[in-house]
Amino acid sequence: MDQITRMFAERFANWDITLPAESIRLRTAGHIEKTGWLIQYCFGHDENGEYLDYYASHRMTDDEHIRLCADGSQSELAALGGLYLTSTDPIEAKRLKEEYFESNRKITEELVTKGFNLFTINMQLQAGLVDSEKK
Repeated sequence: MDQITRMFAERFANWDITLPAESIRLRTAGHIEKTGWLIQYCFGHDENGEYLDYYASHRMTDDEHIRLCADGSQSELAALGGLYLTSTDPIEAKRLKEEYFESNRKITEELVTKGFNLFTINMQLQAGLVDSEKK
């Protein structure tokens, strides 16, 4: 677990963000709201050993969904897309937008299943949970 907590602390060192000691000790899921970040995390174990999954969101950058493993490896998991391509053709533009929201809805479902159910307004917009075109 030392390797995991070190990698997490290194990633968020610029903001002085670390995992709470009690969460590490008990391997409990939780979240951190600090310096503009919303970071949700959970611990797990698979055939390769212990890991920590976290989902980090900040309005000034793209979201990231990362798995940190006790062996020092890490992998990128699916995160909400911030942008989507569009087209001058209205039919193609509609299709591209629908694909974007469908992909983000599936990712949202995966996040909620994992217990990551706190959403910033940007995350809600990206997942289509809030209609940005309502007036």
